[in-house]
Formats: sequence, C-alpha cells, structure tokens
Amino acid sequence: PLSAFRAMNKAALKVYQAVRKKGTQKDLVNDMQTREELYEFLNYHSYEKKLDELFSRGKSS
Repeated sequence: PLSAFRAMNKAALKVYQAVRKKGTQKDLVNDMQTREELYEFLNYHSYEKKLDELFSRGKSS
C-alpha cells in the first residue's frame, strides 16, 4: 500500500537529514533493524545460497 511507501520515505528522510546534519547515523541506530534482522526478514541467506549454487553450476559446464 501507498501508506507503507510513505512511511518508508519519511523514515529514510529522517536518516538522510541526520547524516547530513551530524555526519553520522549513530543517533538513529536504535530505530533501525540490524543487518541480521533484515536478512532474516528477506530470507537473504537462502537467496544467497541459491545464487552460489547457480553460479557454481555455471563454472563446471
């Protein structure tokens, strides 16, 4: 939904403004997902494993 997109944009704007003003995102880290939380949500490790399998097959042919 557009509501989620608007919420994400507001959050991103907050981060960009903080980085521009302070030169760092450290004051916002507690509001952010950890990298591991993001990867878990996206099922990233499974995706990366599948890519590794596909690319390793291409090298052996």
